Amino acid sequence: MDLIPAAAQYDDISDRMRQFAAARYMELITSLQEHVAEALSDPAGIHDTEPARVQANVAIVKLHASLIKELGLLYRVQDRPKEELEASMPLDEVQRLLDEAQARQDAAVAAAAAEAEARTLVAAQRRELLELETARARVLRGLGQLSG
Repeated sequence: MDLIPAAAQYDDISDRMRQFAAARYMELITSLQEHVAEALSDPAGIHDTEPARVQANVAIVKLHASLIKELGLLYRVQDRPKEELEASMPLDEVQRLLDEAQARQDAAVAAAAAEAEARTLVAAQRRELLELETARARVLRGLGQLSG
């Protein structure tokens, strides 16, 4: 593993180092698992075991436990999880906001309807005026032909 400056890539280096250390801890824990199982397998026969062997078994169990603890510390499993609180508000406030939004939408729809009605009225008046102008022109032509 090459040592490189850790200024800009700290998070990446930290993640890689955490993965590397975790892999080594897991290798040690796995290799000690058999010895720990053997040390804990026959607690009744401890009276027949020499003191040096008992101390060695206790040391292996302690090492195994400390490696598991170190692995947990590496990933901060003992830290309290960060609480991501969602913003909340009382139900009556939510209802008030919904009512206001509905009122704004109703007002916008009413304004759009009034504008459309006004446009339709103006268009109808223009159409009627054009029809009247056309009819007047026809009548004048007809009168011109009759008088001529």
